[in-house]
Amino acid sequence: MNLVLLTHEREVDRPTNTGLLALNAFPQWCRRIIWSRVSPDLALKELISSHSAAVLFPKPKLLCLSEGRCDAEPMENTQAQLYLEHMPDTLIILDATWQEARKMMRQSPYLKAADKFALTEQADSGFTLRRNQIEGGLCTIECIIGLLELKSRHQEVELLTQAFHDFQAGRQSG
Repeated sequence: MNLVLLTHEREVDRPTNTGLLALNAFPQWCRRIIWSRVSPDLALKELISSHSAAVLFPKPKLLCLSEGRCDAEPMENTQAQLYLEHMPDTLIILDATWQEARKMMRQSPYLKAADKFALTEQADSGFTLRRNQIEGGLCTIECIIGLLELKSRHQEVELLTQAFHDFQAGRQSG
């Protein structure tokens, strides 16, 4: 699994940016590209146009495969296996506030046209450091943890879950 954090320029210096936790812990499979409306990253556009990558997109409680089929029914074991088989090698996570992420999608035709991949099972967000969170929305690190859980990468899940907990505790007390 490879992750690309397509990061809004304002997000880079925010002390509440959780994407940095994964970037620091796993640079071998997690990298950052700064989003630009006028100069999109050409390699990223090529990944998207070749269907080698998909944008992680919120579709709570739906099974969404890269071909665009969505099912509202709970997944059986065979469906879960099919879901994982259709998970692209590279996932793009919009690393921004919800308002900025919507703007990024709206102003980037290549992102609108990209295949989408959604987490099917998600808990409520535990992110408490920002106001104006949307219901059912997860922060960047929670999305990454959810993807790692899908892939049964338990050690990485444990490490990032603890880092996220420590990050929030440190920010709230500091």
